Amino acid sequence: MTEDPAVRSQRVGTFYDLMGVFLDAVYGDNLHYGYWADEHDHATMPQAQERLNDELAGRLAVGPGGHLLDIGCGTGGPTRRIARITGAEATGVSLSGWQVERAGELAIKEDLADRVHFTRADATALPYAAASFDAALALEVLVHVPDKAVALAEAHRVLRPGGRLVLAELTLARPMNDEQRRIFSAMPMSTPPTVQEYVEQVREAGFEVVDAFDASTNVRRSHQATREAVAHEHERLSGTYGPRVLRQVGNAVLDLQSVAEACLGYLMLTARRPERG
Repeated sequence: MTEDPAVRSQRVGTFYDLMGVFLDAVYGDNLHYGYWADEHDHATMPQAQERLNDELAGRLAVGPGGHLLDIGCGTGGPTRRIARITGAEATGVSLSGWQVERAGELAIKEDLADRVHFTRADATALPYAAASFDAALALEVLVHVPDKAVALAEAHRVLRPGGRLVLAELTLARPMNDEQRRIFSAMPMSTPPTVQEYVEQVREAGFEVVDAFDASTNVRRSHQATREAVAHEHERLSGTYGPRVLRQVGNAVLDLQSVAEACLGYLMLTARRPERG
């Protein structure tokens, strides 16, 4: 039975409201994987996460006078980083009220509140007029959206002609077995498409695909870094969640990393809304 989209959106928002403190401790202000150039790259996880932000900023090709939409912005680390290094205005949206509030506080703290804004909104029903943005980013967010075609159509609608869409998303590299599907579905996530399926879905939404890069090997160390962070932050987080709940949450995150390591890949895709269409 297909889950009602409104129920799914509410479930995703509630998940991140409840998990905010935990995920903030594990991933910091960048609620996403890191990017390592190769096996000789000795960057820490926070350094690799910022490098991914910088890679995405380059692909977005937005600058002063431009306006970026960060779809599924989390607590806004990438939004603020990209705004800072490009000089663009940026708007981030999330289903989580906790994330939006936290992101706004950090924008004020970093003296970016005049051109970086956050609001609670759904990727499948963006509250913006057509052709409002020069670039859009979807960073590890579409895994929460079962109907990716609707989200991609919304991104196409709010982008100006010639505007870029950049995806950095989990992909299905190998089929999941029953136990792996059970673990994955316990989170508010849907099985991701393959790389080729993503490329086709982006094209069907009306975009021209500029580049599709399989970054699976570049982000792979994020799984072990996540395990280490969960272990390192365990004692500090026990005061927030209590030992039993923390054990359940920690185990769920670790199980998810095991599934991702075994079955999932990572795609960095750059697309463009045609000047006409």
